[in-house]
Amino acid sequence: MGFPSPAKDYQEEVIELSQYLVQHPTATFYFRVSGDSMINACMPHGSLLVVDRSIKPASGMIVLAVINGEFTVRRIVQTRKSLVLHPENPLYKPLVVTEEMNMQVWGVVTAVVVKYKYEKNDCVG
Repeated sequence: MGFPSPAKDYQEEVIELSQYLVQHPTATFYFRVSGDSMINACMPHGSLLVVDRSIKPASGMIVLAVINGEFTVRRIVQTRKSLVLHPENPLYKPLVVTEEMNMQVWGVVTAVVVKYKYEKNDCVG
């Protein structure tokens, strides 16, 4: 026997993260962040991205793209004259997509899973 837990009054139903984070299961995959180009969007190195291939990318969305065989995560910005992939770290420059580049958007980032660490920067992968 034991004492009843005071936390029992505050318990909620079990949360399945995939049900909470994934809207289109057949079109969704996960991608691990490598690098710090999106650090100001709280996407540090090592964090896990939820990427949905069924969402049509629009200006302002964060996408997973492949440029000339290299993966990159950037905010896509469409202007009248160009398509630009913007990092969320001032140490990196925006990338203007040209016709010479082989660029494909693999999907739109819909969620970020980050482990919380109690260090200098709390938002660390």
